[in-house]
Amino acid sequence: MSKITQILKNIYRVYVSKTRMSKRTKRRFMAFGSGSEIELPYQALTHPELVKIGHHTTILRNVRIQLYPDLMEITPHISIGSHCYLGFNVTILAGADITIEDHVLFASNVLVSSENHGIDPENEIFYMDQPLRGAPIFIGEGSWIGERVCILPGVQIGKKCVIGAGSVVTKSVPDYCIAVGNPARVIKKYDFAKHEWVKVQ
Repeated sequence: MSKITQILKNIYRVYVSKTRMSKRTKRRFMAFGSGSEIELPYQALTHPELVKIGHHTTILRNVRIQLYPDLMEITPHISIGSHCYLGFNVTILAGADITIEDHVLFASNVLVSSENHGIDPENEIFYMDQPLRGAPIFIGEGSWIGERVCILPGVQIGKKCVIGAGSVVTKSVPDYCIAVGNPARVIKKYDFAKHEWVKVQ
């Protein structure tokens, strides 16, 4: 091996160590599948022991993954399936279970939150200190979540759905649907008899 080749390999090794999560950190997770990577740096990572990640899933840098078991009556968990791809600056906040099935695609700057602060204006406690409330989130196999989408507590998104960029998803979306807007509404559903997306009235 030439000296130049050795230098290049050493540079690559340093680069990889700075951009990929260490094996030691991966062992802190409930499960961390083979071939999966979380790029460094990440913004936050709390309670990885409550997080499962499948095989060959990629999560790009600046991810924020936070769970709040100490503030909820039931311990929340996060499950991210196999062959998923989560873009830059994704935020996942869990006050209740969040399930992301296999082959799900996230664009960048997506928020998934299964928790929210209390918003009782008659309470003398300000919103930031009111108790958290949680409701589970489910994102079905093969769905595509667009840029800057917000998915809020209690939402279920079906199989192979498309959520348009900038949408705020407050209600569940059935399988094979396209939903857009704020709040998001279903505008198309796939018709397997016609083999095309059909507008929803």
